[in-house]
Parts: sequence; structure tokens; C-alpha cells
Amino acid sequence: MRDGEQIRFVIDIEVHDVERFQQVARACVEASRDEPGTLVYDWYLDEKAGRARLYEAYASLDALRAHTEGPVFTKVGLPLMEISTFVHVDAYGDLEEPVAGQADFWPTTRWGAPFVALKE
Repeated sequence: MRDGEQIRFVIDIEVHDVERFQQVARACVEASRDEPGTLVYDWYLDEKAGRARLYEAYASLDALRAHTEGPVFTKVGLPLMEISTFVHVDAYGDLEEPVAGQADFWPTTRWGAPFVALKE
């Protein structure tokens, strides 16, 4: 991992309502902006293809827990379930089952921690 990341997700999303998706994604970013330990929370969108990708990274398991207990999962992000389909989640890092289980709604590949890396 890099720059203090302990946990990383790359999420592929099929978008059914591009305009509303953009609004909800912006609200999710605003809600996550001041979360301690949320290092990266970047949304990418191919409007023509109706595809999106979310790249998010956290400094610790506690930071991830705080995110999953916050407004993205409890309020502002809920419309995403109506306007998009989470196609696949790649999860990187040492994740305990209760937190990793948050992603079990969607097909998920858990990669664990890197076995070798530029920065240990």
C-alpha cells in the first residue's frame, strides 16, 4: 500500500441514472471529506458507457469502520442502491470479517495484504 494506506477498495459500478448518480456521489464525497483516516475517496464516471469506478483508501480498520457507520452507509449514499449496481469489489488489506462483510452484498475479491511491495 502507499502513503499510509492500510485498506483499499476498487469498486466497479453500473450506473442506471447518470445525473442522479453524480449528485449522490458528490454528496458521499462531502460526507466523507472530514472523516479521520479516509485517505482517498475518488469517483470516476464514463457517462456514455454508464460505468463508474470508486477508489477508496483508509489509514486503518478503525477509519474504515467509521466510514461504514457514517452517513455514506446510513443516509446520503443509500440512493446508490436504486440508481446503480455494484458489479464487483476488489478489497485490499487485512480486513476482519465483520467489516469486510459490509461488501458481501456484491461479488468481492479479497486480496489481503501485499506479499511484497516497494514500501513495506
